[in-house]
Amino acid sequence: MASIRKDNEKEKKLWIFALTIACCSLPSYGMPLDNPYCKRPTIDDSASLLGITPSDSQKLTYFLHGIKTMLHHEAPTMNQAMVDKILTTLKCANQYDVEHTPVLTVIDYSRPSSEKRLWIFDLKGKKLLFHTYVSHGIKSGILSSNYFSNQYNSKASSIGVYKTDKAYYGRHGLSMRLDGLEKGFNDNASNRAVVMHGGWYVDEKFVKKYGRAGRSWGCPAVPSELTKQIINTIKDNSLFVAYYPNENWFLKSKYLHCDNYSHLPQVAQLETNATEPLENRDEILFAEKNNNNKREENEPIVVMAADSYQRIFNTKVPLKRMLRRQINHTEYVALNNKEFKNIVADNPELLNSATKDGSNELCFVIPVIKKVRGYYATEMQIIPLGKIKEVVTSSTQKNQPNYTIHFQTNASIHLKTTNQFIRWLGL
Repeated sequence: MASIRKDNEKEKKLWIFALTIACCSLPSYGMPLDNPYCKRPTIDDSASLLGITPSDSQKLTYFLHGIKTMLHHEAPTMNQAMVDKILTTLKCANQYDVEHTPVLTVIDYSRPSSEKRLWIFDLKGKKLLFHTYVSHGIKSGILSSNYFSNQYNSKASSIGVYKTDKAYYGRHGLSMRLDGLEKGFNDNASNRAVVMHGGWYVDEKFVKKYGRAGRSWGCPAVPSELTKQIINTIKDNSLFVAYYPNENWFLKSKYLHCDNYSHLPQVAQLETNATEPLENRDEILFAEKNNNNKREENEPIVVMAADSYQRIFNTKVPLKRMLRRQINHTEYVALNNKEFKNIVADNPELLNSATKDGSNELCFVIPVIKKVRGYYATEMQIIPLGKIKEVVTSSTQKNQPNYTIHFQTNASIHLKTTNQFIRWLGL
């Protein structure tokens, strides 16, 4: 009879867990996100359903063997070194009695952003839930990442073990907070506002079109069309591992050293750069209004739609000069002096030509700050200056001329170059 009662209790918990997961997978609209009738499973539920307690080494070994088999089957492109670190992390999290739900998110930052390098697994069902693209920080690298930071305002990604926190609606729409568990590697994540959010510049269409994902300011941004599904799956206390074969992390992470399960590498691979990389920003053109030889936020820059840029210059779109915000679902690129000079000299008709949707090939844009869901967000706005009457070179410097643009109806403007940091420019 005791055995029957035990089986009934286990079956009851399984039903409760299944209903909870079904409830939490339903779409949610508006605020707040917390629903008292839709609670994530507690650690007691998760642990008992997985059949593991910190002192039960035999069950843990059996469980990890099953996870290893799952990783090889569901994620065959994942390298063995990374698999070993994941297994060690799970084992150490169990040994340290870290509360977490049976969902695991893994990012492989040793892969370029042109590849799908984010996996989400159901540890109980032993299956892959998502495999998709994810961004890295703008200071971490361009196509690939080799610099990581835990410092404020570094605009770089952080490696290590995290737990997912609450979901919320912010300036990027639906987002999710991350709690870094590793001192010196990612424990500043929350204070740095490193969160998971969606990004149009991580969508598969964008990656295929431009050859890589756009970059964030350190947040792991995911494709916008998957954001809701992913966040609703992993929010509230699941494990999240940002992997990179960095010897310092291998040597010092407590989640890799609760025993000898993971062997330390004899030679460091893809070692993280020790110092912050120098920024190599391209110069762009802006309209000088304040006569102080310094671009300010109210001074528009010269841009062109990315599709037009590729067609006119017959070259790849420079994502380092792409606006961080779309305008009417269209990507725009800031022009440099050489490109503008070529238009004036060889294709002056482009100065006043229009695209298929009726907008000008050449546009002037400024940022506009708007309050969205209680947060201040930046949007880009095209400034209508009318038809260009004439462009006059107004500098004796052959390589870096300034220009004066005369319009038919509006006042003239002076164009100058700058390579200063602009917060809404560059992916």
